[in-house]
Amino acid sequence: MGFDNSNLHDRVYFHLRDQIIYNEIKPGSRIDYHQITEDLGVSRTPIRDALNRLQQDGLIEVKPRSGTYVRIPQVKDIAEIYDLRKALERQAVELAASYISKEDLTSLLNEADYAEEAIQRGDVAPFFQADRNLHRSVIHHSCNQRMIAIMDTLEIQIHWYGIIMTKNFDRPLQANNMHRRIVQALYDSRIKEAQILMEEHIEEIKQSVISDYS
Repeated sequence: MGFDNSNLHDRVYFHLRDQIIYNEIKPGSRIDYHQITEDLGVSRTPIRDALNRLQQDGLIEVKPRSGTYVRIPQVKDIAEIYDLRKALERQAVELAASYISKEDLTSLLNEADYAEEAIQRGDVAPFFQADRNLHRSVIHHSCNQRMIAIMDTLEIQIHWYGIIMTKNFDRPLQANNMHRRIVQALYDSRIKEAQILMEEHIEEIKQSVISDYS
């Protein structure tokens, strides 16, 4: 698999990031520079740059005198990220309620309906897209730039952990149902209820992910 030279560093980074997120490179695996250079047909420089970025993302770690490895998430890591996310998104719901349109909320409800149909067919990709759209929409419509920036730094790890939910198809269905309830509460201007539902939703995801790592 070869890469052209346009945006080479970004292309190598996104390629390796997606392999980690989608478990093509498993947690605990050693990163083999030589193998990657052969597979991608690139020099060590863009690979080194990509690995530096992946380390900042929290996806890999460098062990002295040992090498570079895909991180094995610890329960503490998962709990900290989801607890932070829970607090931020509860506040984001309240802020977003003043800015998000009925049209946007209707679109999110339609996405939830489509995602449920796809899950029933065994296809979880639309669910993950709907999930990202919902949470991004709430954060974006908070119009709080610092909150948006913090969530951007967490999103990669949140997505990585969220892939675990596909081990049990009941989990995406449960999460998708919560999405629908959150959006409907916002649509009906039941803001406090939407906040509580968002907290419950993120706590449920946290506990599901932790149960798979424990």
